[in-house]
Amino acid sequence: MAKFRFEFLLELATDAREREVKVLQAAQAAEQGARDRLVQIQHYCDEYRRKLTLSAQSGMTVVQFRDYQLFLGKLDDATKQQLAEVARLVSEREAALARFNECEKKLKAYETLKVRHGKQQDKLELQREQKLLDEFNSRPR
Repeated sequence: MAKFRFEFLLELATDAREREVKVLQAAQAAEQGARDRLVQIQHYCDEYRRKLTLSAQSGMTVVQFRDYQLFLGKLDDATKQQLAEVARLVSEREAALARFNECEKKLKAYETLKVRHGKQQDKLELQREQKLLDEFNSRPR
């Protein structure tokens, strides 16, 4: 049976896909981590706003109110930064997904070629066997 000519390329495509799977998984994990941090920041911000409301109802000084406002401003900045980070990581994940899909497409093409090669080799083998049987049966006994 003849060797599949593109075996090396098939192996390279398989290795590339495995690398892209790992990159995609890392990108997905990073994105989820960033989303979790965003939720934590938003939750902390909501808690701090409730605390401000309760403190304002019971009375507070202007300095305390200013400190609350400054800290809430910092929390809002942190939320904006985290939103930007999530957006960046989403685009990284989408790029990794596109690279993975490209590798997958290339791998499927090589696998299809290998299947065709195998079918062709099986057909050739059947033809050889048939030829041998015909020769054997055509011999005088």
